Amino acid sequence: MNGNEISSALFNAYDIKRTLESYTSLDDEGKEVNTKDLKRIHGGTENEETLEELISDVILFLKKLEEQS
Repeated sequence: MNGNEISSALFNAYDIKRTLESYTSLDDEGKEVNTKDLKRIHGGTENEETLEELISDVILFLKKLEEQS
């Protein structure tokens, strides 16, 4: 993977984060919440991590990868 591919993936991750921050969704109880605050679903079970936390982890990883390239 070259530096351009990493940078492109990082910019895509930033776009995903901004998109998540821009929309609202309904949670399991029908309450309107910011989409970034929805909890992830993994293997059919609910976890504590929100979508914002997950994409932030991806961004951090890509930034570190970009620094190393």
